[in-house]
Amino acid sequence: MNKVWSFLIKNAYLILFILIQGFCLSLTIRHNVYQNYVWFTSSTYAVGTIHDRISAAYEYLSLKQQNQVLQTENAVLRTALEEFRNSFIYESGRIEDTLLKQVYTYQEARVIHSTIHLQNNYLVIDKGEIHGLKPGMAVISPIGVAGIIKDVGSRYSTALSVIHSKFSISARPANAKNFGSLIWNGKNYRYAQLIDLPRQTRIRNGDTVVTDVRSLIFPEGIGVGIIKSYRTREPGDFIEAQIELFTDFSSIHQVYVIDFIDKKAIEDLKLLINEGK
Repeated sequence: MNKVWSFLIKNAYLILFILIQGFCLSLTIRHNVYQNYVWFTSSTYAVGTIHDRISAAYEYLSLKQQNQVLQTENAVLRTALEEFRNSFIYESGRIEDTLLKQVYTYQEARVIHSTIHLQNNYLVIDKGEIHGLKPGMAVISPIGVAGIIKDVGSRYSTALSVIHSKFSISARPANAKNFGSLIWNGKNYRYAQLIDLPRQTRIRNGDTVVTDVRSLIFPEGIGVGIIKSYRTREPGDFIEAQIELFTDFSSIHQVYVIDFIDKKAIEDLKLLINEGK
């Protein structure tokens, strides 16, 4: 202990200088846009590289679990293919739209770091600006909604996961037209909440919750989770449901980043409509 105190006293001026320099650097980064950008891109690359190496080792040790995820994904894709094929069939006098316009693009990515124990949890993925990623893109796991891209570096990006206090998208029960807002109350990372769902919505425990077309981020019909319980908020005419998420953020590895090609055009149109009111 005496040696420690002796070292601190001997190097007191140097330690004080380092602390002051660190404080000044923090203020500079926080209050200057350019310095903040340089710091973010540099730190994102460095941290991303470290997490990339750790994640590669971990994934090698969890190949069995990954194979199970791939099998689940194949089952989901086969189901989607069957539904797509059936959509061309005349049914009860109704003809489905057969205009095959590409609206979304998908890009695979790997989660190299994630958190589940914070109020604002996030994902770090191994794709960035050079891969075409931009803030606001959707992120899904092989079986459900995962998050939204927030910050983009040259080679790595961070995303708000569903279990983040600021995450919110439109979602609905798969067998209903009414929609609500999917949020997270900060408690259990396996559950999210669907709020502001109109009282007249047909809902029951066990129903699947999917993304709604109004989200303008996720394609419609992406799985979110299963309704475990629900209640009507009093006073008011809205239902709040407890959703068990399909995506397990404690073991998430592979994801897809989705770009909504027409998103900007729709947002510009909405802006013009609001300006005209």
